[in-house]
Amino acid sequence: MGERGLRVIREFQSYYDDLNGVRRAIAHRIPVAPGQRWLDIGTGDGWFALEIEQVLAPRVVVGIDLARCEVELARQHARESNSRLSAFVQMDAYRLGFPSGIFDGVGTFLALQDICLDLTGMYRLFGEINRVLRPEGWFALATTTPEDAETPSQKLALEIYQYIRAGFFTKTEIREALERMGFQVEHLEFYPTGVNLDPEEAKAFIQFECDWLERAYGWRNKPDWRTVWARFEPRIRALGGLEVDAKVTFFLARKVREMRPVPEPIVELSQEVPA
Repeated sequence: MGERGLRVIREFQSYYDDLNGVRRAIAHRIPVAPGQRWLDIGTGDGWFALEIEQVLAPRVVVGIDLARCEVELARQHARESNSRLSAFVQMDAYRLGFPSGIFDGVGTFLALQDICLDLTGMYRLFGEINRVLRPEGWFALATTTPEDAETPSQKLALEIYQYIRAGFFTKTEIREALERMGFQVEHLEFYPTGVNLDPEEAKAFIQFECDWLERAYGWRNKPDWRTVWARFEPRIRALGGLEVDAKVTFFLARKVREMRPVPEPIVELSQEVPA
């Protein structure tokens, strides 16, 4: 990758850790009360779970991710943040290992497109979230949608994401899935992040994304980063860069009805592995 590429990735990761304050701003919008249990799905590096803990002081926040390396990174961040209320566990989001109705709230931050490859997957995920939520529990969903891409460089970033891994869902598709799976959308808000990569930074970002998919999830069928760069480099340079995750859409929904019963899973909160 080269020294500049490594520096770019470090800077991008540092930027993503803060994301222009968007993650914290959204955490402040979540109606968490002291003593509540919250679940962060697709926790990745754990920052959203830790924001919920630091901003809202619930009883416990459990972060889950399918990738072991992400869980280990989240635990490292929890130690560095002196976390006392967050725990991180490797788990499949489609098969949550918790009893029904145990959580007061569930959140997910910029993970929907990584977890769900199609509409069927999104419906399955929302059904499982409904199951582990108590009646009237909250679902805080922050994601990127195709409508969020407004400028040519933002639209190109979305196209590259879709080429590398998966599609994104429209606001209408997400709202319909939420409503069909027992939720009522209470608020819908938008947050700009301001990220703008120059062409060399965009090249390093593409390499990072492709390598991360294989490292974290073992994806072997993703395109090689050189192929991706060769395909999109002319357009990136013509635009002068790439605006990645330029806007975040935040859905705050409440569980208003139960969905179909699911057999009780096997992991109790008392079995969590502390960070």
